[in-house]
Amino acid sequence: MANIEALFDRYVHTVIPSKEEAVRRIKSSQEPLTVYLGIDPTGPDIHLGHSTNLLWLREWIAAGQRAVLLIGDFTAQIGDPTGKDAARASLTRAQVEENMASYLDQVHKILAPGSFHIAYNSDWLSPMTFTDVVQLASHVTVQQMIVRDMFQRRLEAGNPIHLHEFFYPLMQGYDSVALNTDAEVGGNDQFFNMMMGRELLQALKHKDKLVITTKLLEDPTTGKKIMNKSEGRYVSLRDSAHDMFGKIMAMPDSTIIPLYTYATAAPLERVTEAERRLETENPKTIKQEVAQEIVTLYHGEAAAQEARSAFESVFTKGELPKEIQTFTHVPGASLSEVIVSGFGGTTSAAKRLIQQGAVKINGEKITDWASVPQLKGGDVIQAGSHDFRKVK
Repeated sequence: MANIEALFDRYVHTVIPSKEEAVRRIKSSQEPLTVYLGIDPTGPDIHLGHSTNLLWLREWIAAGQRAVLLIGDFTAQIGDPTGKDAARASLTRAQVEENMASYLDQVHKILAPGSFHIAYNSDWLSPMTFTDVVQLASHVTVQQMIVRDMFQRRLEAGNPIHLHEFFYPLMQGYDSVALNTDAEVGGNDQFFNMMMGRELLQALKHKDKLVITTKLLEDPTTGKKIMNKSEGRYVSLRDSAHDMFGKIMAMPDSTIIPLYTYATAAPLERVTEAERRLETENPKTIKQEVAQEIVTLYHGEAAAQEARSAFESVFTKGELPKEIQTFTHVPGASLSEVIVSGFGGTTSAAKRLIQQGAVKINGEKITDWASVPQLKGGDVIQAGSHDFRKVK
């Protein structure tokens, strides 16, 4: 049997009731234990912030245990209020289906097809009647819900808490009951929801679920998540090798060790050595190693090396990328409109980039988002540290 104790080291933050009890249950069970990981398709991308759970799940499977990936196609329509000071906007069923279209392709970059089971919580949540919901809600008190930290912040600020936001932890908790699971794994920010599942499983099936929370991918200097979808700052598992490498290189130096530790499977000895080297070496060199390690995980060694070489050509030697995507320019468009047209994203994000001096046309920095550039075919626009587009 694999080193079961090691399952609860590198990526794990908390184990309920305890690491010792989790190890005991695994070793004493005649059958593999089932753990599930839930992912809500609130957007089309699985990013490096999610990868910690998937890397841990790979170790769980390698240890001979059973895994279920639960896609929250029902809960995504409501949205988890975790970390939010206002209610999330609801999604339509069509939006959810569009978001999850490539989820399994992304997950398969870490977990081999066939190595885990797949479930969708619409299978049991959609058929529930209002009577079912009331009966389920009878097992939870308002006091249990209201202690949640983001609800407390809203109460203190006088901001509204909508009743449907209480339903989310109730529904996610019921996932544990429907799956009749032995354990659940998720980010530490999901602790409240996971414990709700533990309490409901105890009440309805008299079963004691293990709760395993993983460490969040955070910048130690700010305490904020390194991957932030709302700000457009994240590395998607769908990104090309070049984009993935460039995005990682654009991150603050303070994120190097968290990325190395929780977004890769590199030996911890190498991570510790990198942390020591940071005291005397240029952080850029070590960040390149981390970027190459991550890109290799998703695109293979050859693509990672090519992405590194291309990055060095552009940002060390001042050369342009060999291949640049093209777009059609509409004459008379403001610079912010050009950025949105060529690179995507929102107008506010484009304005932010321009005002920060991160936009160049043919190497010349432009900081006025309202300016109307006179562009011609072949002109090259740079937005951020690694994104280039060429006018058709």
